[in-house]
Amino acid sequence: MKIVFAYYDDPDFGLTEYPEIIEDKKDYVLSGKTYQSRKTLSERKKDYGKYLVSGIMEDFQYVEVFEDFLKEMKDLEEGKIEILEWDGQAFQHKITRDSVEFTHTIFGECEKYNKWECSYNEYKKVLLGWKKFLKMPKSMKSKIEIEI
Repeated sequence: MKIVFAYYDDPDFGLTEYPEIIEDKKDYVLSGKTYQSRKTLSERKKDYGKYLVSGIMEDFQYVEVFEDFLKEMKDLEEGKIEILEWDGQAFQHKITRDSVEFTHTIFGECEKYNKWECSYNEYKKVLLGWKKFLKMPKSMKSKIEIEI
């Protein structure tokens, strides 16, 4: 699966960031599981968009926000802290060295927004990719692909 960040030209707001999630054939075998149906893979893709991608895009809108947070992530990786919690506008991110759990900031855990988690490595890849994208010139040519 790939996460792509790029821009589109919105008639009302000008150049606007957007994400795209692209699946490929190798996505049918994930973590030792074989996904039998496209529907199961589509649900996984939907969850990654709903939680991981939108959580990072909404909760890290500016490059300046990253500096302190990345220092705390380094402390987590080095074992100086066990859990890192980030209260964003969209989600609360509960981060350990193995996984990241998302809980909706406003609604908490509810039918529409269950708690959801992904691996720490996936989270870090998308987070760093998003940071790199935000540092790129705001242009229709700016685009970044992240393999997760």
